Amino acid sequence: MEVVTMAYTLAVHTIKICSNEKNFPKRYRWCITNKIVDTATEIVKLVNIANSIYVTNKSTYDARKVYQVKALAETYSLTALMQIGYELFGIDSKKIDYWAGLVIKERSLIRSWKKADSERYCKTV
Repeated sequence: MEVVTMAYTLAVHTIKICSNEKNFPKRYRWCITNKIVDTATEIVKLVNIANSIYVTNKSTYDARKVYQVKALAETYSLTALMQIGYELFGIDSKKIDYWAGLVIKERSLIRSWKKADSERYCKTV
C-alpha cells in the first residue's frame, strides 16, 4: 500500500533532516528534534497497525478506523513541530517545502484510505 510506503519515506526523511546539525543543533535534540522524530515514527507505527487489521465485521472496521484517525492526527502534530523547528532554526525553505510535501502526501493518502474503507465496509459491515 502506498500509504505504508509513504509513511516510511516520511519517517526516514524526517530522521535525516533532524540528524543534520545544520538543520537542528545537537543541543536541541532533547527538546524538539526527538519529538519530531518520535511523531514521524509514530505515524509509521499507527499506519502499520491499521493496515494489519483485517476487516471482517464492524468491530474490526472500527478498530482500523481508530488507528487511521490517530495516524492522521499525528500528521498535524508533525506539521506543527516542523513549523516550530523552521521558526527556531531558520531551516532552508526548500527543505521545509519538500518535507511538508511528504507530510501532506501522507495525510492525503490516509484520508483516501479512510474514505475508501468507509465506502467499502459501511455497506457490508
